[in-house]
Amino acid sequence: MKRRSPPRQLRLITEISITPFMDVVLVLLFVFVLAAPLLMADKPWLPEAKPAVAAAAPAPAERLTLTVNRDLSVTLNGAMLARADLPASLKQLAARKPGVGIEVRIHRDLPVQNLLDTMGMLETAGIQKTAVTTHAEEP
Repeated sequence: MKRRSPPRQLRLITEISITPFMDVVLVLLFVFVLAAPLLMADKPWLPEAKPAVAAAAPAPAERLTLTVNRDLSVTLNGAMLARADLPASLKQLAARKPGVGIEVRIHRDLPVQNLLDTMGMLETAGIQKTAVTTHAEEP
C-alpha cells in the first residue's frame, strides 16, 4: 500500500515584514532630527567672520636672541646672564629699545614650564614681539 502524503496546501502569506519599513523610518528620523535645527535657525551655528585687520603689525626694528640652555643658563645675544637678573635686564632693554623683537631659543629637553616662565618675564617687561624655537645642541 502506498503511503500518500498530504498535498502541499497553497496558502496566502498574510504577514508583512516590517524590517525595510523600519529602516526607512529610522533614516528619515535621523535626517529630520539633523536637518530641523538647520532649517529653523535664522543663522547657522558657524561663527561669523571678523573683518580682517587693515595692516599687520610692523616687523621689529631689531631682533635679539634669548637662549635658554639645558642647564638653565641664559644668554641674550651671546652674553651670559644670571637667571635672577633676567627680568631687570629685559625691562631695561624694553625701555631702551621699544618695539624690539626677541627670539626665545629653548632647549628641547626642558619642561614647558621653563618656557612659560621665560615668556612671563618677557610679558612683564613689556616685550610684545616674540618668537619661540627649540634647539637640541648647545651653542
